[in-house]
Amino acid sequence: MRIALDTSVLVAGLMQSHPHFATASPWLEALDGGQIEGFWTTHAYAESWAVLTRMPTADRILGADALRVLESLVAIVPPTPLGFTEYRAAAQRASDAGGRSGLVFDALHLVAAEADGADAFLTYNVTDFQRLKPAIVVAAPQADVADFRIRHGFE
Repeated sequence: MRIALDTSVLVAGLMQSHPHFATASPWLEALDGGQIEGFWTTHAYAESWAVLTRMPTADRILGADALRVLESLVAIVPPTPLGFTEYRAAAQRASDAGGRSGLVFDALHLVAAEADGADAFLTYNVTDFQRLKPAIVVAAPQADVADFRIRHGFE
């Protein structure tokens, strides 16, 4: 199974204090252990750095620390660079959905995941991505990766 990761899952899986850590971290562990293949983009890298450095918690991290955390993930799954083709397709997808503003950033993640051949896109913002009429499974991660595979027909 090849999964694409939204920023919401990446950040949750990298911060133990995050409320969704328990459901996101097993996916990063499965990637690290080679049980699943993963995909994320250079856009998600930048977006994750931005979120990690603005977390509204007492344990907010500095930019240099965010870089170290993200580089630990890069060592496991290098992010895929995006080009104008993906940005154009994302703007088209967001426009087709009647969206505006930040919906284009969600569309960018989804368009890239579909083009890369991901089987599923994991996000905690499922409704936002459903508006974009995905061609792949869009779902929130659950703590049991094997159960997710079965539930979504990947076994």
